Amino acid sequence: MYFYYPILFKALRLTFSRRYFSVRHACFVSIFTVLFLLLRGIVWSVRLLDRILFPGYRKQAIKNPIYIVGNPRSGTTFTHRLISHDRQFSYIRLYQTIFPAVTFYRAFTGLGRLDRIFGSPFTRLVNMISHRGFKGWDKIHKTGPKEAESDEMLFVYAMLSPLLGLLFPFLGSLEEAVFADRIPTRERHRLMAYYKDCLQRHMYATGPDKILLEKVALIAGRLGSIIEAFPDIRIVHLIRHPYQCIPSLVSMFYVPWTTLAPQFERDSQASRDVARMAFEYYRYILKLKKTLPEDQFIDVYYEDLVADPEATVERIYQKFHLDMSLEYREILRQEARKARKYKSKHSYSLEEYGLTKEMVYEELKDVFEEYGFDK
Repeated sequence: MYFYYPILFKALRLTFSRRYFSVRHACFVSIFTVLFLLLRGIVWSVRLLDRILFPGYRKQAIKNPIYIVGNPRSGTTFTHRLISHDRQFSYIRLYQTIFPAVTFYRAFTGLGRLDRIFGSPFTRLVNMISHRGFKGWDKIHKTGPKEAESDEMLFVYAMLSPLLGLLFPFLGSLEEAVFADRIPTRERHRLMAYYKDCLQRHMYATGPDKILLEKVALIAGRLGSIIEAFPDIRIVHLIRHPYQCIPSLVSMFYVPWTTLAPQFERDSQASRDVARMAFEYYRYILKLKKTLPEDQFIDVYYEDLVADPEATVERIYQKFHLDMSLEYREILRQEARKARKYKSKHSYSLEEYGLTKEMVYEELKDVFEEYGFDK
C-alpha cells in the first residue's frame, strides 16, 4: 500500500506547532494517528493474503470506467446512487473503501450470511454505530457502511486526500494532499499503481465483467493522473453554481472542526483554505475537460438533475451509448419520484465563512463564462 509519509509528518508537525496547538485537537490527532496506522497495518497484511488466495485479481481488466466527478456538494452522490441501481455496474460501498482487499470482501459476505441466521444482531449494532458516528453529517451527506460511496479512503490511506482537512484544518499547508497531480512524477506513478491495484481487487470480487462506476467529489487534484492511468475513462461532470457549492463544501469541513478543533472558527483561514481548494478544482476540471475527446466527457447541471433526475440519467446513458434495461428503467422512475419529495435541510451562505460573491467571481471568471452562471 502506497504511503506518502511527508504529509503525515507535516500534518503532525503543524498540529503540535505553537501556531495551531490546542490540547483537545492534539489528543484527537494522537488517537487518530495510532488507530489509523493500526488499521492501515491490518489492511496491508490482509491484502498480502490476496496474493496467495486470489492471485487472479492481478489480471483483472478495467475497461471504459465511468467516473462521476465535480466539486463536492454538486449532486455527485445523488447521481452515483441513482445509476448504481443498474446491475451492469460495479460500485464501491463505504465499507469496501475502508477494507480494500478481496479477502475482506469474502469474509464479510460469509459473516453476513452467518449474521442473518442469528437474526442480524451484528447488522443492527453496525447500523447503530454508523447512525451515531455520522449523525452530524446527516443533513449534509447521508452515508453508511453499505451505501454507495467515493473511493476517497484509498487516498486517505496514502495520505494524499483533501479529506485529511477534516482533522487537519490547514489544507493551505498540505498542498500535496489537495493536489496529488503535483507530487513528483515517480511518486505519482507509484500512487496510481496502488490505486489501480485496489480497483482490480474490487472488480475481481464484485463483477469481473461489469463496468466500474465511480463517484469522487474530491477527485480534481488527482484527475490528471487518473486520466493517464485509464485513458478510456468516461467522465460525468456535475456542475453547480459556485455561490451554492462553495459554502456548502466549507460547511462540510466545518462540522467536524466544531468537535475536533473548535479553535478554528467559521470565518477563519481554515475555511478560506477549503474555499481556495474549490476554486482550484473548478478551474482544473475545466482545463482537463478541454484535453479529452468529446465522447468521453459530459457536463450535467445540478439544476437539471434536481428538476428531472430521470431525464438526466437517460442523457448520460445516451452520451456513452449505454443500454438501459426495462428493469432499471422502472427502478430509475421510482427513485426519481422519491427524489422529487426530498428537501435539503442544509443551509449555508458565503458570508458566514468570510467569503463574498465578488471574491468568488474574481477567482472563477472563466468558469462563470464557460457555464453561463449569473454573477
